[in-house]
Order: sequence, then structure tokens, then C-alpha cells
Amino acid sequence: MKTYNLFYACMALLVLIGCSKTESGDSGNNGGEKTVQANYTLIVNNQGNLSGTLFNVEDEALTIKTEESKFTSMSTPDLSFDENSVLTTYTTKTNCSGTLTVHDFNDNSNVSFDVFSDLGACNLTVKSIARKGNKLYLAYELHITSTLDEFYVRALDVSVAVPTFVDVELEQRPIELAYANNRLFVLGLDEALTDENSITAIDASANSVIHTQLIGFDVRRIFTNPANNIIISYDNLHSTLNSVTMALSYTSYGEGKEPNFTESSTLHFDSAGKMYYQMSPTAYSEFPVIPAIYDFSKNLTVLYAYENFMTETQLNFEFNIEKTTMVSYDEENDLLLIGYKKTSGANKGGLMLIKPAPDPELLNSIDVVGIPTAIFVN
Repeated sequence: MKTYNLFYACMALLVLIGCSKTESGDSGNNGGEKTVQANYTLIVNNQGNLSGTLFNVEDEALTIKTEESKFTSMSTPDLSFDENSVLTTYTTKTNCSGTLTVHDFNDNSNVSFDVFSDLGACNLTVKSIARKGNKLYLAYELHITSTLDEFYVRALDVSVAVPTFVDVELEQRPIELAYANNRLFVLGLDEALTDENSITAIDASANSVIHTQLIGFDVRRIFTNPANNIIISYDNLHSTLNSVTMALSYTSYGEGKEPNFTESSTLHFDSAGKMYYQMSPTAYSEFPVIPAIYDFSKNLTVLYAYENFMTETQLNFEFNIEKTTMVSYDEENDLLLIGYKKTSGANKGGLMLIKPAPDPELLNSIDVVGIPTAIFVN
């Protein structure tokens, strides 16, 4: 087990990819040995269908539970939104409407809502979805003619027996949604005038646009951070939009030091604001996608290159890792949860438990049928 090599690699990359801010000590298990006990629901993509499998961790032993998951299997959705152990998905139905499904892993409740029955989904395209409590949001394009589109956000209130909705018209083509401080933020594209990206803020109580501003070119994505502000990410920097004042601050990475989180399909934050995600490591690993942790407060990235904490036999014969497909973190037990696709088959994957830096260690791994896409702590 090359734990020393991984620690050295992580520290080297901390220097290389991070900035020159003073570091403070990381929190961890400093009070002696701690018994690890946890239950997880792993969501896998099995030949175009999502299904859930229950796992149990007892110390370092990872086992599949015989009990069936309460997660209702479904075809791979068009869009998904994951926050606070709640998975929201949107799927287009054959009758040209759409379905929003909300599965809460906290209490294993599952509820679905039909949307766009008033319009018919055949003449519209949903671009992004978001959820906050009993409010569900869909940004969509309504295709009026072959050359004319209209843009809206539909706010669906599901707190009442018969859900109600309001459509908020947008000036720019919507790309992605994020929610913070009772405001919905829409990443858009100003095709009519500047070809720049834009941010539009919608008051979630009044369902009305309260602010719009251009934010430059080539924005890759937006999302909400634990401080309840909006991260706007580009290739070589990100900006933080204060969700109350709308003030922008910028963090530049420098060439060769980019954390590369814009393409990650999963973003998971811990209570300290560190983000766990899938990264294209460029020159730092032979694997195309590896686990990574980005600390926004320090502009610091830790990479977990598989070759630095697994033997050649493990890599080539035992685990057959092709690429990382999911990264999460069990904060209570201080465990990295890594989902990966295998090279040995198109529908073969695995789940790996890793003790994170400063004393990284591969604890266990288990094979699964399907490709891991998300995991929830039960």
C-alpha cells in the first residue's frame, strides 16, 4: 500500500495547485481510534436505468445489505438535482409532458409531479432544474417557431394538495439554476446583443426578476456554496457572487493550477466548505478522471491519483479502474466515498472507501453491477 507516496503527492500538489495563503490545521480524528459504522444508498446506472443498493460499513468492512432500497428504479432522467440527501429528477414522458420526481433519502419518501401538461413538452426544452423545500424550479425554452424561442422559469409550489405554478419570463436563454437566500439565480446567454453570459436573480417569494447583469464569456456552470453565495466558474478562475448584495469577487488559479471542477457530475460539500468532486488531472495521473478535493477558503486542491495509493496488481487485476464516476464524503466517519467504472465491462463498477489526507489509506472496495452515479448516507 503506497500511503507514503500518496501523502507526498498530495503535499506536492498542494504546493503546486494551491495559493500562498497560510494554512490552518485540518480537523480530523485526533482523539484515538473511532469505530466506523454507516449505512449508504448507492445509486447506479445499470444499462440506462437508475436503481439503489443499500450498503453497510462496519469498521472497514463494506457489505451489500439484503434489504431492498426504497429508491424507486427509473430510466435515466433528462436532468437531476441533488442537495441535502434529496434527489430531484426530471424526465420527459411519451405524451409530451414531463415528470418531476423527488426522493428524500432522509425519510425515504418518494413523490412525483406532472409538469407542462398545459403546454406539452414537445415544443419546449427543459435546461435545468432546482429545488428548495416545497418549491421546484424548471428553466425552459419554449419553441414558438423555427427561429423564435421564449425563455421562462417555472416555479412549482408543491406545499398544497394541488400544486400551483408561476412562469417567470427571462430575457436571456437559460443554462443553469442555483438557489440562495430566497433568490433563484439563472445562468443565461445574451444571444441578442453581446453573446456574453448573464446572471438573473429572481425573488422566490414574489416570483419576479429583481436583478440582471452580464458576467463575461465562457461561463461553465454555477452552483451554491455552503456560505449561501453563488459560485460562477470559468476555465481559469471562478467568481463568487454575494447573493444579497450582488457584489462579485474573483479567484484566479494560474496556468497549470486549475482545479478543473467544471465538468464534474457530482459536487459535494462538507461543513468546512471543502468540495469533493471528479477531476480531469491532466499531467498528474494516468487516469482520465480521479477524485479531488478543493478548498475554496485556501484556493487549494488535493488530488487522489489512484497509482499513488494502490499497487500495480490492484490497479491492473483486482479493481480494473477506468475512471472516477462519483465522489462524496461521509463527514461523521471521515471517509471518502469513491464510485468508479471498471475497464472489464461496460456495465461494471465499484465503490471504494478511502481514509483521506493527511494519512490517506485505501480501506475497502466492493464490486457493483452498474456505474455509480450518486451516494447518500442513510
